[in-house]
Amino acid sequence: MSYVITAGGTGGHVSPALAVAAELQKLDKHVVFAGSTGGMEEALVREAGLEYRAFAAKGFNRQRPWTLLSSGVVLAQSTGRARRWLQELHASVVGAFGGYVSVPVGRAAVREGIPLLIHEQNSHMGWANKHLSTHAEVIALTYEAAADALDASARAHVQLTGNPVRPEFALLADEEHVTRLRRGFRQELGIAQDAVLLLVFGGSQGARHINEAVVRHAPQLMRLPGLTVLQLTGPREFARVEAALAQEFGGSIPEAWQLMDYCNRMPEALAAADLVLCRAGASSLAEVSAAGRPALLVPYPYATADHQRKNAESLVAAGAAHMLLDAELDSPQLLETLLTLIDDGEARSRMLEAATQQRNAGAARRVAELLVGIAG
Repeated sequence: MSYVITAGGTGGHVSPALAVAAELQKLDKHVVFAGSTGGMEEALVREAGLEYRAFAAKGFNRQRPWTLLSSGVVLAQSTGRARRWLQELHASVVGAFGGYVSVPVGRAAVREGIPLLIHEQNSHMGWANKHLSTHAEVIALTYEAAADALDASARAHVQLTGNPVRPEFALLADEEHVTRLRRGFRQELGIAQDAVLLLVFGGSQGARHINEAVVRHAPQLMRLPGLTVLQLTGPREFARVEAALAQEFGGSIPEAWQLMDYCNRMPEALAAADLVLCRAGASSLAEVSAAGRPALLVPYPYATADHQRKNAESLVAAGAAHMLLDAELDSPQLLETLLTLIDDGEARSRMLEAATQQRNAGAARRVAELLVGIAG
């Protein structure tokens, strides 16, 4: 009997799916992963040591209604293939985490009478999860606001679980572990143990507008005694940011301003940070929340239904974060907010206490247990 996990994409859908898969394996469950043909998620899944099965999936453009026909044909064909595959596996349950590929696999589960769980990472329910919600035995949500998209019968199946994070992030709930990571990471990068560390990132690909805005204020920030900035630019932005910083500082970037194109040790970076400046995507917020770190959040303005802003509002309401709109990055408000938070240790301490209460380290285990509970 197999537990099937399905998700498409590289970040927001796949990371929580893999976190739940890891928890299922701890429970001695056989887990297989269904992703999209040629999907970027395949490398992540195989790196995690899971069997990968690919299915064709195709979205449609609401501005071009005729694409709905071709999309429907592909999804119907993949649903048939997925039904045969689930039969061969003797699948016990299917957990769908979003992305177009979850639609044919989820549909196949329903038609085969296999219990279905869906998990929504954002405050706004995506199309795939909304499509599957009427047939799901469990609808696991990170944010209660996502239930607004559901009809009354579907809401009866809602479980608030939080957003699953990988085991190395879940360990950030252990304060002694965090202290060890913080000390070791700072020592390795040459950051003083008593420095205030501002961690800036925009997701795995970076965020150009955040990069540009922070660089403009770099000289003023470096006037603050005891401040170190670790800026993760994203691979495509590194050279541009490095050149812009050098220009701001007259040719030589200070040692207290450290640049990386990408960091594959985010648990350690978050443990070392005193304040985080980042976007408000589901994965970023889940990891920041798992670490219990105060944050200044700048939601991506073109996210569907403005869901990043809604994601951020939950942490702001809890007192764990401040929020700036993307349009405000070009105003004095960014620098003013950063200067205030960096200078006011008591304010950061209050945010840290609130952020600690928002930790979701157990989300992956909760979703795994729900899957076990409904498995046929």
